[in-house]
Amino acid sequence: MKNFNTLSLNYLAEQPQSAAGVLQSLATEQAADYLQEVPVRTLAPVLQSMETWPAARILDLLPLEKNVAIFTQLNYQSVASLLRLQDETRREALLQELPGRLARPLSRSLAYQENTVGAWMDMSTPHFFEELSAWECLALLKKIEKPFGCSLTVINHKHHIAGVVTLDVLLLSPDEKELGKLMDTSITALPAEMSLPVAKNSQDWHSHSVLPVRSSNGTYLGTLSRTMLRQALLSDKPAQSVLPGDSVIAHLGAAMMTSAAGLLQFSSANNISWHDSDEGNAHGD
Repeated sequence: MKNFNTLSLNYLAEQPQSAAGVLQSLATEQAADYLQEVPVRTLAPVLQSMETWPAARILDLLPLEKNVAIFTQLNYQSVASLLRLQDETRREALLQELPGRLARPLSRSLAYQENTVGAWMDMSTPHFFEELSAWECLALLKKIEKPFGCSLTVINHKHHIAGVVTLDVLLLSPDEKELGKLMDTSITALPAEMSLPVAKNSQDWHSHSVLPVRSSNGTYLGTLSRTMLRQALLSDKPAQSVLPGDSVIAHLGAAMMTSAAGLLQFSSANNISWHDSDEGNAHGD
């Protein structure tokens, strides 16, 4: 897809939000290939307008130096959010290459004492903006190659936690319903600095197996699962680096995961495919 022209570059520059929606609907490799030669000054606003999960996947495939250049053009909250979602090896390489004024606070934001929620949270959990529709969200979840748990954190554009949407609610909702109108806002996020024994007493564990984690200023950082919390409390060893998906994904019950996968597959066959054909008929594509 490197055959872009002035018209497509103008589209990226003049309509970054619209372009972001198109790019995040493509296969990650296809989007990254197209963006390889797009100037950073044009690309940065587009990536900042994208959902953070697909944006992070695209950044993982771009040259490291271009990733660094893009980060220097984004606001700190966007950089921190994207960095947490990137591959761990890539994250470490970026911290080595980024300017010190940016790398130092980012490094501090990733460091937590071993007996705190932050040390055991999963930073790779997908999360989405309030304006995303149920159908668009399901389409993005289809692109994730690993199971993603039974609930999703919803954030606003300040990257603060707005609420949580469970998978069953998402699957049963009208296609165009926005996540912001589906989410449960009563859930209380766990502060990353909170000690594990205190986190264990959260009343939200009675109704949720995974809870969002926030920074001291309310920014979304990741999630902590009930299973990972139990493991952390029982462990005498220092907290290990949580691999992507290790808490919210790998430690959910097998029965629950089978059920969620089946529901999403059903939705794919009966919902998303219908949309594809409907849009094709509407546009003549």
